[in-house]
Amino acid sequence: MTRPTRIAILLSFLAVATAACAVRLGGPSPEEYDVVAISELRLADAVAVAEKITRAGAEIVLLAAERQDSAWFVAVAGNARLGLSGPGATTGRGYAFLTNLEILGDTSLVLAVPGGGSVHMHDALYKIDDNRNIDLMIVRLDVPEVRAGVRALLNYMATDVPADAPLVLAFDGPTPELADSAVAMMLATLGDGSECREEPQAAEPSLRLMYGPSARVRCLSARNLPGDQPGIVARLEVGR
Repeated sequence: MTRPTRIAILLSFLAVATAACAVRLGGPSPEEYDVVAISELRLADAVAVAEKITRAGAEIVLLAAERQDSAWFVAVAGNARLGLSGPGATTGRGYAFLTNLEILGDTSLVLAVPGGGSVHMHDALYKIDDNRNIDLMIVRLDVPEVRAGVRALLNYMATDVPADAPLVLAFDGPTPELADSAVAMMLATLGDGSECREEPQAAEPSLRLMYGPSARVRCLSARNLPGDQPGIVARLEVGR
């Protein structure tokens, strides 16, 4: 065998070995999703809401509404051609997720907060692929002291959200000021979707969208979604 032939064979072997190692070590490619977080008024038309979701190109929707009837949520999901989780209805409001990802489980619950008040949430775990899941959560802090409510939420996340699953979370008030305070306290743990918007917006979205941890999910872009109550649509990348 000539020297050039031996070198060619060696280079070919190294290329195959390097590619195999990259697949083994790198894991699956990142996935990108257009995520919408919106809150709708009691009289909102289900078809109009579905059209808004479709126009935004939403693949994952965190939806809060001033109503609890499941028929309305079913109509929104059906017209948007997305699967439905919910509505959770522990607060007098309805919380739901819309996506065609495979759902692994969902729950609506109320956490008691030491010192008074409660944390309401709808929580669901979805499958991205054989190696990755993603957790979706809508949270409402009905608490006299925001810090205590955030602490209760963080304790729940530490014990009930899979450590290897990225989280997308939306705060639903009950007031804009309380939601803003909760977001500020969570910034050490999660990113703020509003800070990812390409340019300044006239109003904050009605649901404050957060995502993380940064090692697993990042925001590529975001913008407000027009409506009676502004929503937000964010392009999120879920890593390996």
